[in-house]
Amino acid sequence: MQKISISFELPTVSMPHKIWPYFTDFSLRKLWETDLEEFTITGEMKSGVNGLFKLENMPAMKVVLSTVLINRELTERFDIPDIGALFFSHQIIEYSDNKYAIKAVIELEPTVELSSKVCYDFLKNISNDIIDKAFLLKELVEK
Repeated sequence: MQKISISFELPTVSMPHKIWPYFTDFSLRKLWETDLEEFTITGEMKSGVNGLFKLENMPAMKVVLSTVLINRELTERFDIPDIGALFFSHQIIEYSDNKYAIKAVIELEPTVELSSKVCYDFLKNISNDIIDKAFLLKELVEK
């Protein structure tokens, strides 16, 4: 099966330098990603660095920062056994001068053949709150 993705984009009046810390600083990230219990990395905030990520009622998972573009994009990769690679991308999109958007992208790259139902159920489960979190982040960065 090919890669599957879901995205949500929300305009904001906030500048990238104000949004960025909400992606990278655990104390700020927890304000909008309210089910986040742990997010640590081993080293600098740059592409290829490993870390640990834990959500409520879930086991801790290894995370790899697959893309780090300061004030633009933070993409995290999780390797899910018997499913594939799961990417969560937090992006700051520039429409034009001083017009921006917060964009969330979830991508699944199955490494095994999965039925449409398995893919649907998996993505539905992990993407249920993408809109809630984006609106909460927008509210926080626009204060």
